[in-house]
Amino acid sequence: MLIVDDDPSIVKLLGRVCAGDGHETALYSVPEQALQHVAEHPLDLLVTDLAMPSMDGITVMRKAQQLQPSLFTLIITGHAGAFPIEDVLIDGNADVMFKPFHMNELRARIALAERRKKVIDALEDERRALQTVSTEMIQGLQTELAELRGGR
Repeated sequence: MLIVDDDPSIVKLLGRVCAGDGHETALYSVPEQALQHVAEHPLDLLVTDLAMPSMDGITVMRKAQQLQPSLFTLIITGHAGAFPIEDVLIDGNADVMFKPFHMNELRARIALAERRKKVIDALEDERRALQTVSTEMIQGLQTELAELRGGR
């Protein structure tokens, strides 16, 4: 899990809570450094603040998802009224949590993200298995057809 917020005290607090719950965490106060981490390490979850001076959380999310398309993002914001929530939720790969929040809400949203990841991984495994079976069936049919044509 990657946590990004321009306020180092928030980063430490969220990191402490998540690490206390058994999550491996990488903590950054500079979005550009966080994106370098995304480029170098596989991740399941990005937790980022929306309003940061050098790069907003939506930009962080989009750049991170370019590097890791299945990366789920939880954006935290205190700007509920001016926030275009549909921009984040539209692709189904992100969630939004509004400040102030309780740590139990953070934990619940992380748990939901983890369950979502497991379902997506299982579906992807199933898709690969079906693709393998389909390929094998097509190859078998092609072999049979070639044998039938050769037997004429």
